[in-house]
Amino acid sequence: MKKIYLFSFIFLVTIVSCQNKQSENKQAQLDTLNVELSETQLSNKADSMDLTNIARLTEKEYTDLQLFNVKGLEGYSAEDLSMGRILLANDNGKILTVLVITDGEITEYLLSYDKSGNLQDNLLVAYEDMVEYYSEVSTKINSKEIIVQTINFTYSDSDDDQVEKSDTAFVKYQITPEFKFIAN
Repeated sequence: MKKIYLFSFIFLVTIVSCQNKQSENKQAQLDTLNVELSETQLSNKADSMDLTNIARLTEKEYTDLQLFNVKGLEGYSAEDLSMGRILLANDNGKILTVLVITDGEITEYLLSYDKSGNLQDNLLVAYEDMVEYYSEVSTKINSKEIIVQTINFTYSDSDDDQVEKSDTAFVKYQITPEFKFIAN
């Protein structure tokens, strides 16, 4: 009988230690999947770019980046788009930006891809209206957090008197291990 208890005790200890080891391994895997980016500021200022010397995307790049699936890029062709920055590229995936440059606007999208190269998420992170200046979007990325700032300008009040005002909104996002951008 003592042998049965001893065997049961050893078996139970082995199972518990294996489960703890599996739990530790899962946590280690999750820790390695955490997405952390270097501190980055994204904003588009037309006066800081040479708009005559911008490399446009090729049709192959457009297709490879799956930009036809990005909400907000409907109606734009590769000729309107330019590669921005690669913010992260590792075995788990990549995060990069793509610019939309038209006659009156510059827009930048943050795009994420999983390790297989499949588009996971997108987010408008920078915008400048070069003609009317009714809104401006800029973004600060700090580690796993994305803070998008939107400023909307108004130039007259309800009585149509000339008054310059602005409203500012901040939206914070987290980057998940699946390379999704989730609003806080």
